[in-house]
Amino acid sequence: MARVCVTGIWHQGSVVSACLADLGNEVRGVCDPETATALMQARPPVFEPELPEIIARNVTAGRLTYGSDYQEGLGEAEFVFICTDTAVDHEDQSDVAPIFAIAEEIGRHSTRDIVLCVTAQVPIGTSSELAEVVRRQSPEFTCVVAYIPEFLRLGIAVDTFREADRFVIGCDDDEVAGRVAGIFEPLGRPVIRTDLASAEMAKHASNAFLATSISFINEMADLCERLGADASQVAQILKLDRRIGPHAFLSPGLGFAGGTLGREIRALQKLGRASGAPTPLMDAVWEVNQRRPELVSRRLTRALGGLSGRRVTLLGLTYKAGTSTMRRAISLDIARDLVAQGAVLGAFDPLADLDEVDGLPPIEIAADPYEAARGRDALVLVTEWAGIDELDLGRVRQSMSGDVFLDTRNLLDPGRMAEEGFRYYQIGV
Repeated sequence: MARVCVTGIWHQGSVVSACLADLGNEVRGVCDPETATALMQARPPVFEPELPEIIARNVTAGRLTYGSDYQEGLGEAEFVFICTDTAVDHEDQSDVAPIFAIAEEIGRHSTRDIVLCVTAQVPIGTSSELAEVVRRQSPEFTCVVAYIPEFLRLGIAVDTFREADRFVIGCDDDEVAGRVAGIFEPLGRPVIRTDLASAEMAKHASNAFLATSISFINEMADLCERLGADASQVAQILKLDRRIGPHAFLSPGLGFAGGTLGREIRALQKLGRASGAPTPLMDAVWEVNQRRPELVSRRLTRALGGLSGRRVTLLGLTYKAGTSTMRRAISLDIARDLVAQGAVLGAFDPLADLDEVDGLPPIEIAADPYEAARGRDALVLVTEWAGIDELDLGRVRQSMSGDVFLDTRNLLDPGRMAEEGFRYYQIGV
């Protein structure tokens, strides 16, 4: 059993703290008082399947507690995790100031030697700087840093922790790296030990590769639409190539939303400028993705003959299916673009936490998808939700005044949609 303190708790920290406790470790989480109170009641800040039950089980067992006092949280902890979900601005530039503020608090309240485990998404070189902040605040104690890039996926975060493709331990001290690896070994997943800088760069490279795949297939989708090909069929053919594989990020759509992948592209561009190494591929990936939200207004304008006064509903708003978070959701960019062009906007999403959104554009939020469709000229499926396959599409069509349905997920069956009387549009077809 390890004694662990987890700091910077929002989505990532909630999952990591709960899952580490579920492995039998003694875990103390430190966060703001409101979040701590909610977590002690098994109410995580972002919806994730299984997470409330895991938290409740481990709080009851006494292995997991949350509070706002750093001194109490650090206590006898051997391993101190910084699990902050790194904030980004509207240009996806990372704001690491809150992470350094947490390091200050850790150093200020440390009473023993610690291993600082950074899982927050930070630019290469940041982990060493965070450890130095801790050491300056508590020079009488040893602080060795390890970077553990997290690869959690919103909506299936618990599963992607338990069934991780790999855990990467970046540390320049072999003995400490072995101790950190021991925390994750009970899961029976591959554990890769490497140096600190390589682990940080691996996180950049992994997300940048995924972002590149997304921009690649979306550029192919634009060509397919012009040339009469089907981008979904093209993607399926590509995935059958063993050098590419069935899980490749090759689904035509709206592109990657702000935050995780965008943050990495921007970080690599910045690192390239600072080091004198050009990043033309990253520049192109970013440029392709920046144009994707406008795809909705372009397609609707062609289908409806203009957007001024048109009543449009977005089906699904969240950053990703299966979550409640709206932080940097692409639906917000789409909504603002549609409103700017004169559309009257409605929306439905069973999970969306709209309290997270500053400056929400004028949207009429419906209680169910049938209400959302009533009197609308067009519907746009942005994010799917549990139960969407049970939707009565005939009832939806009858509620509308128009017949346009734009499916940005290529989720529904074109034949069925035609039978129900929709003018059905997909991406890349």
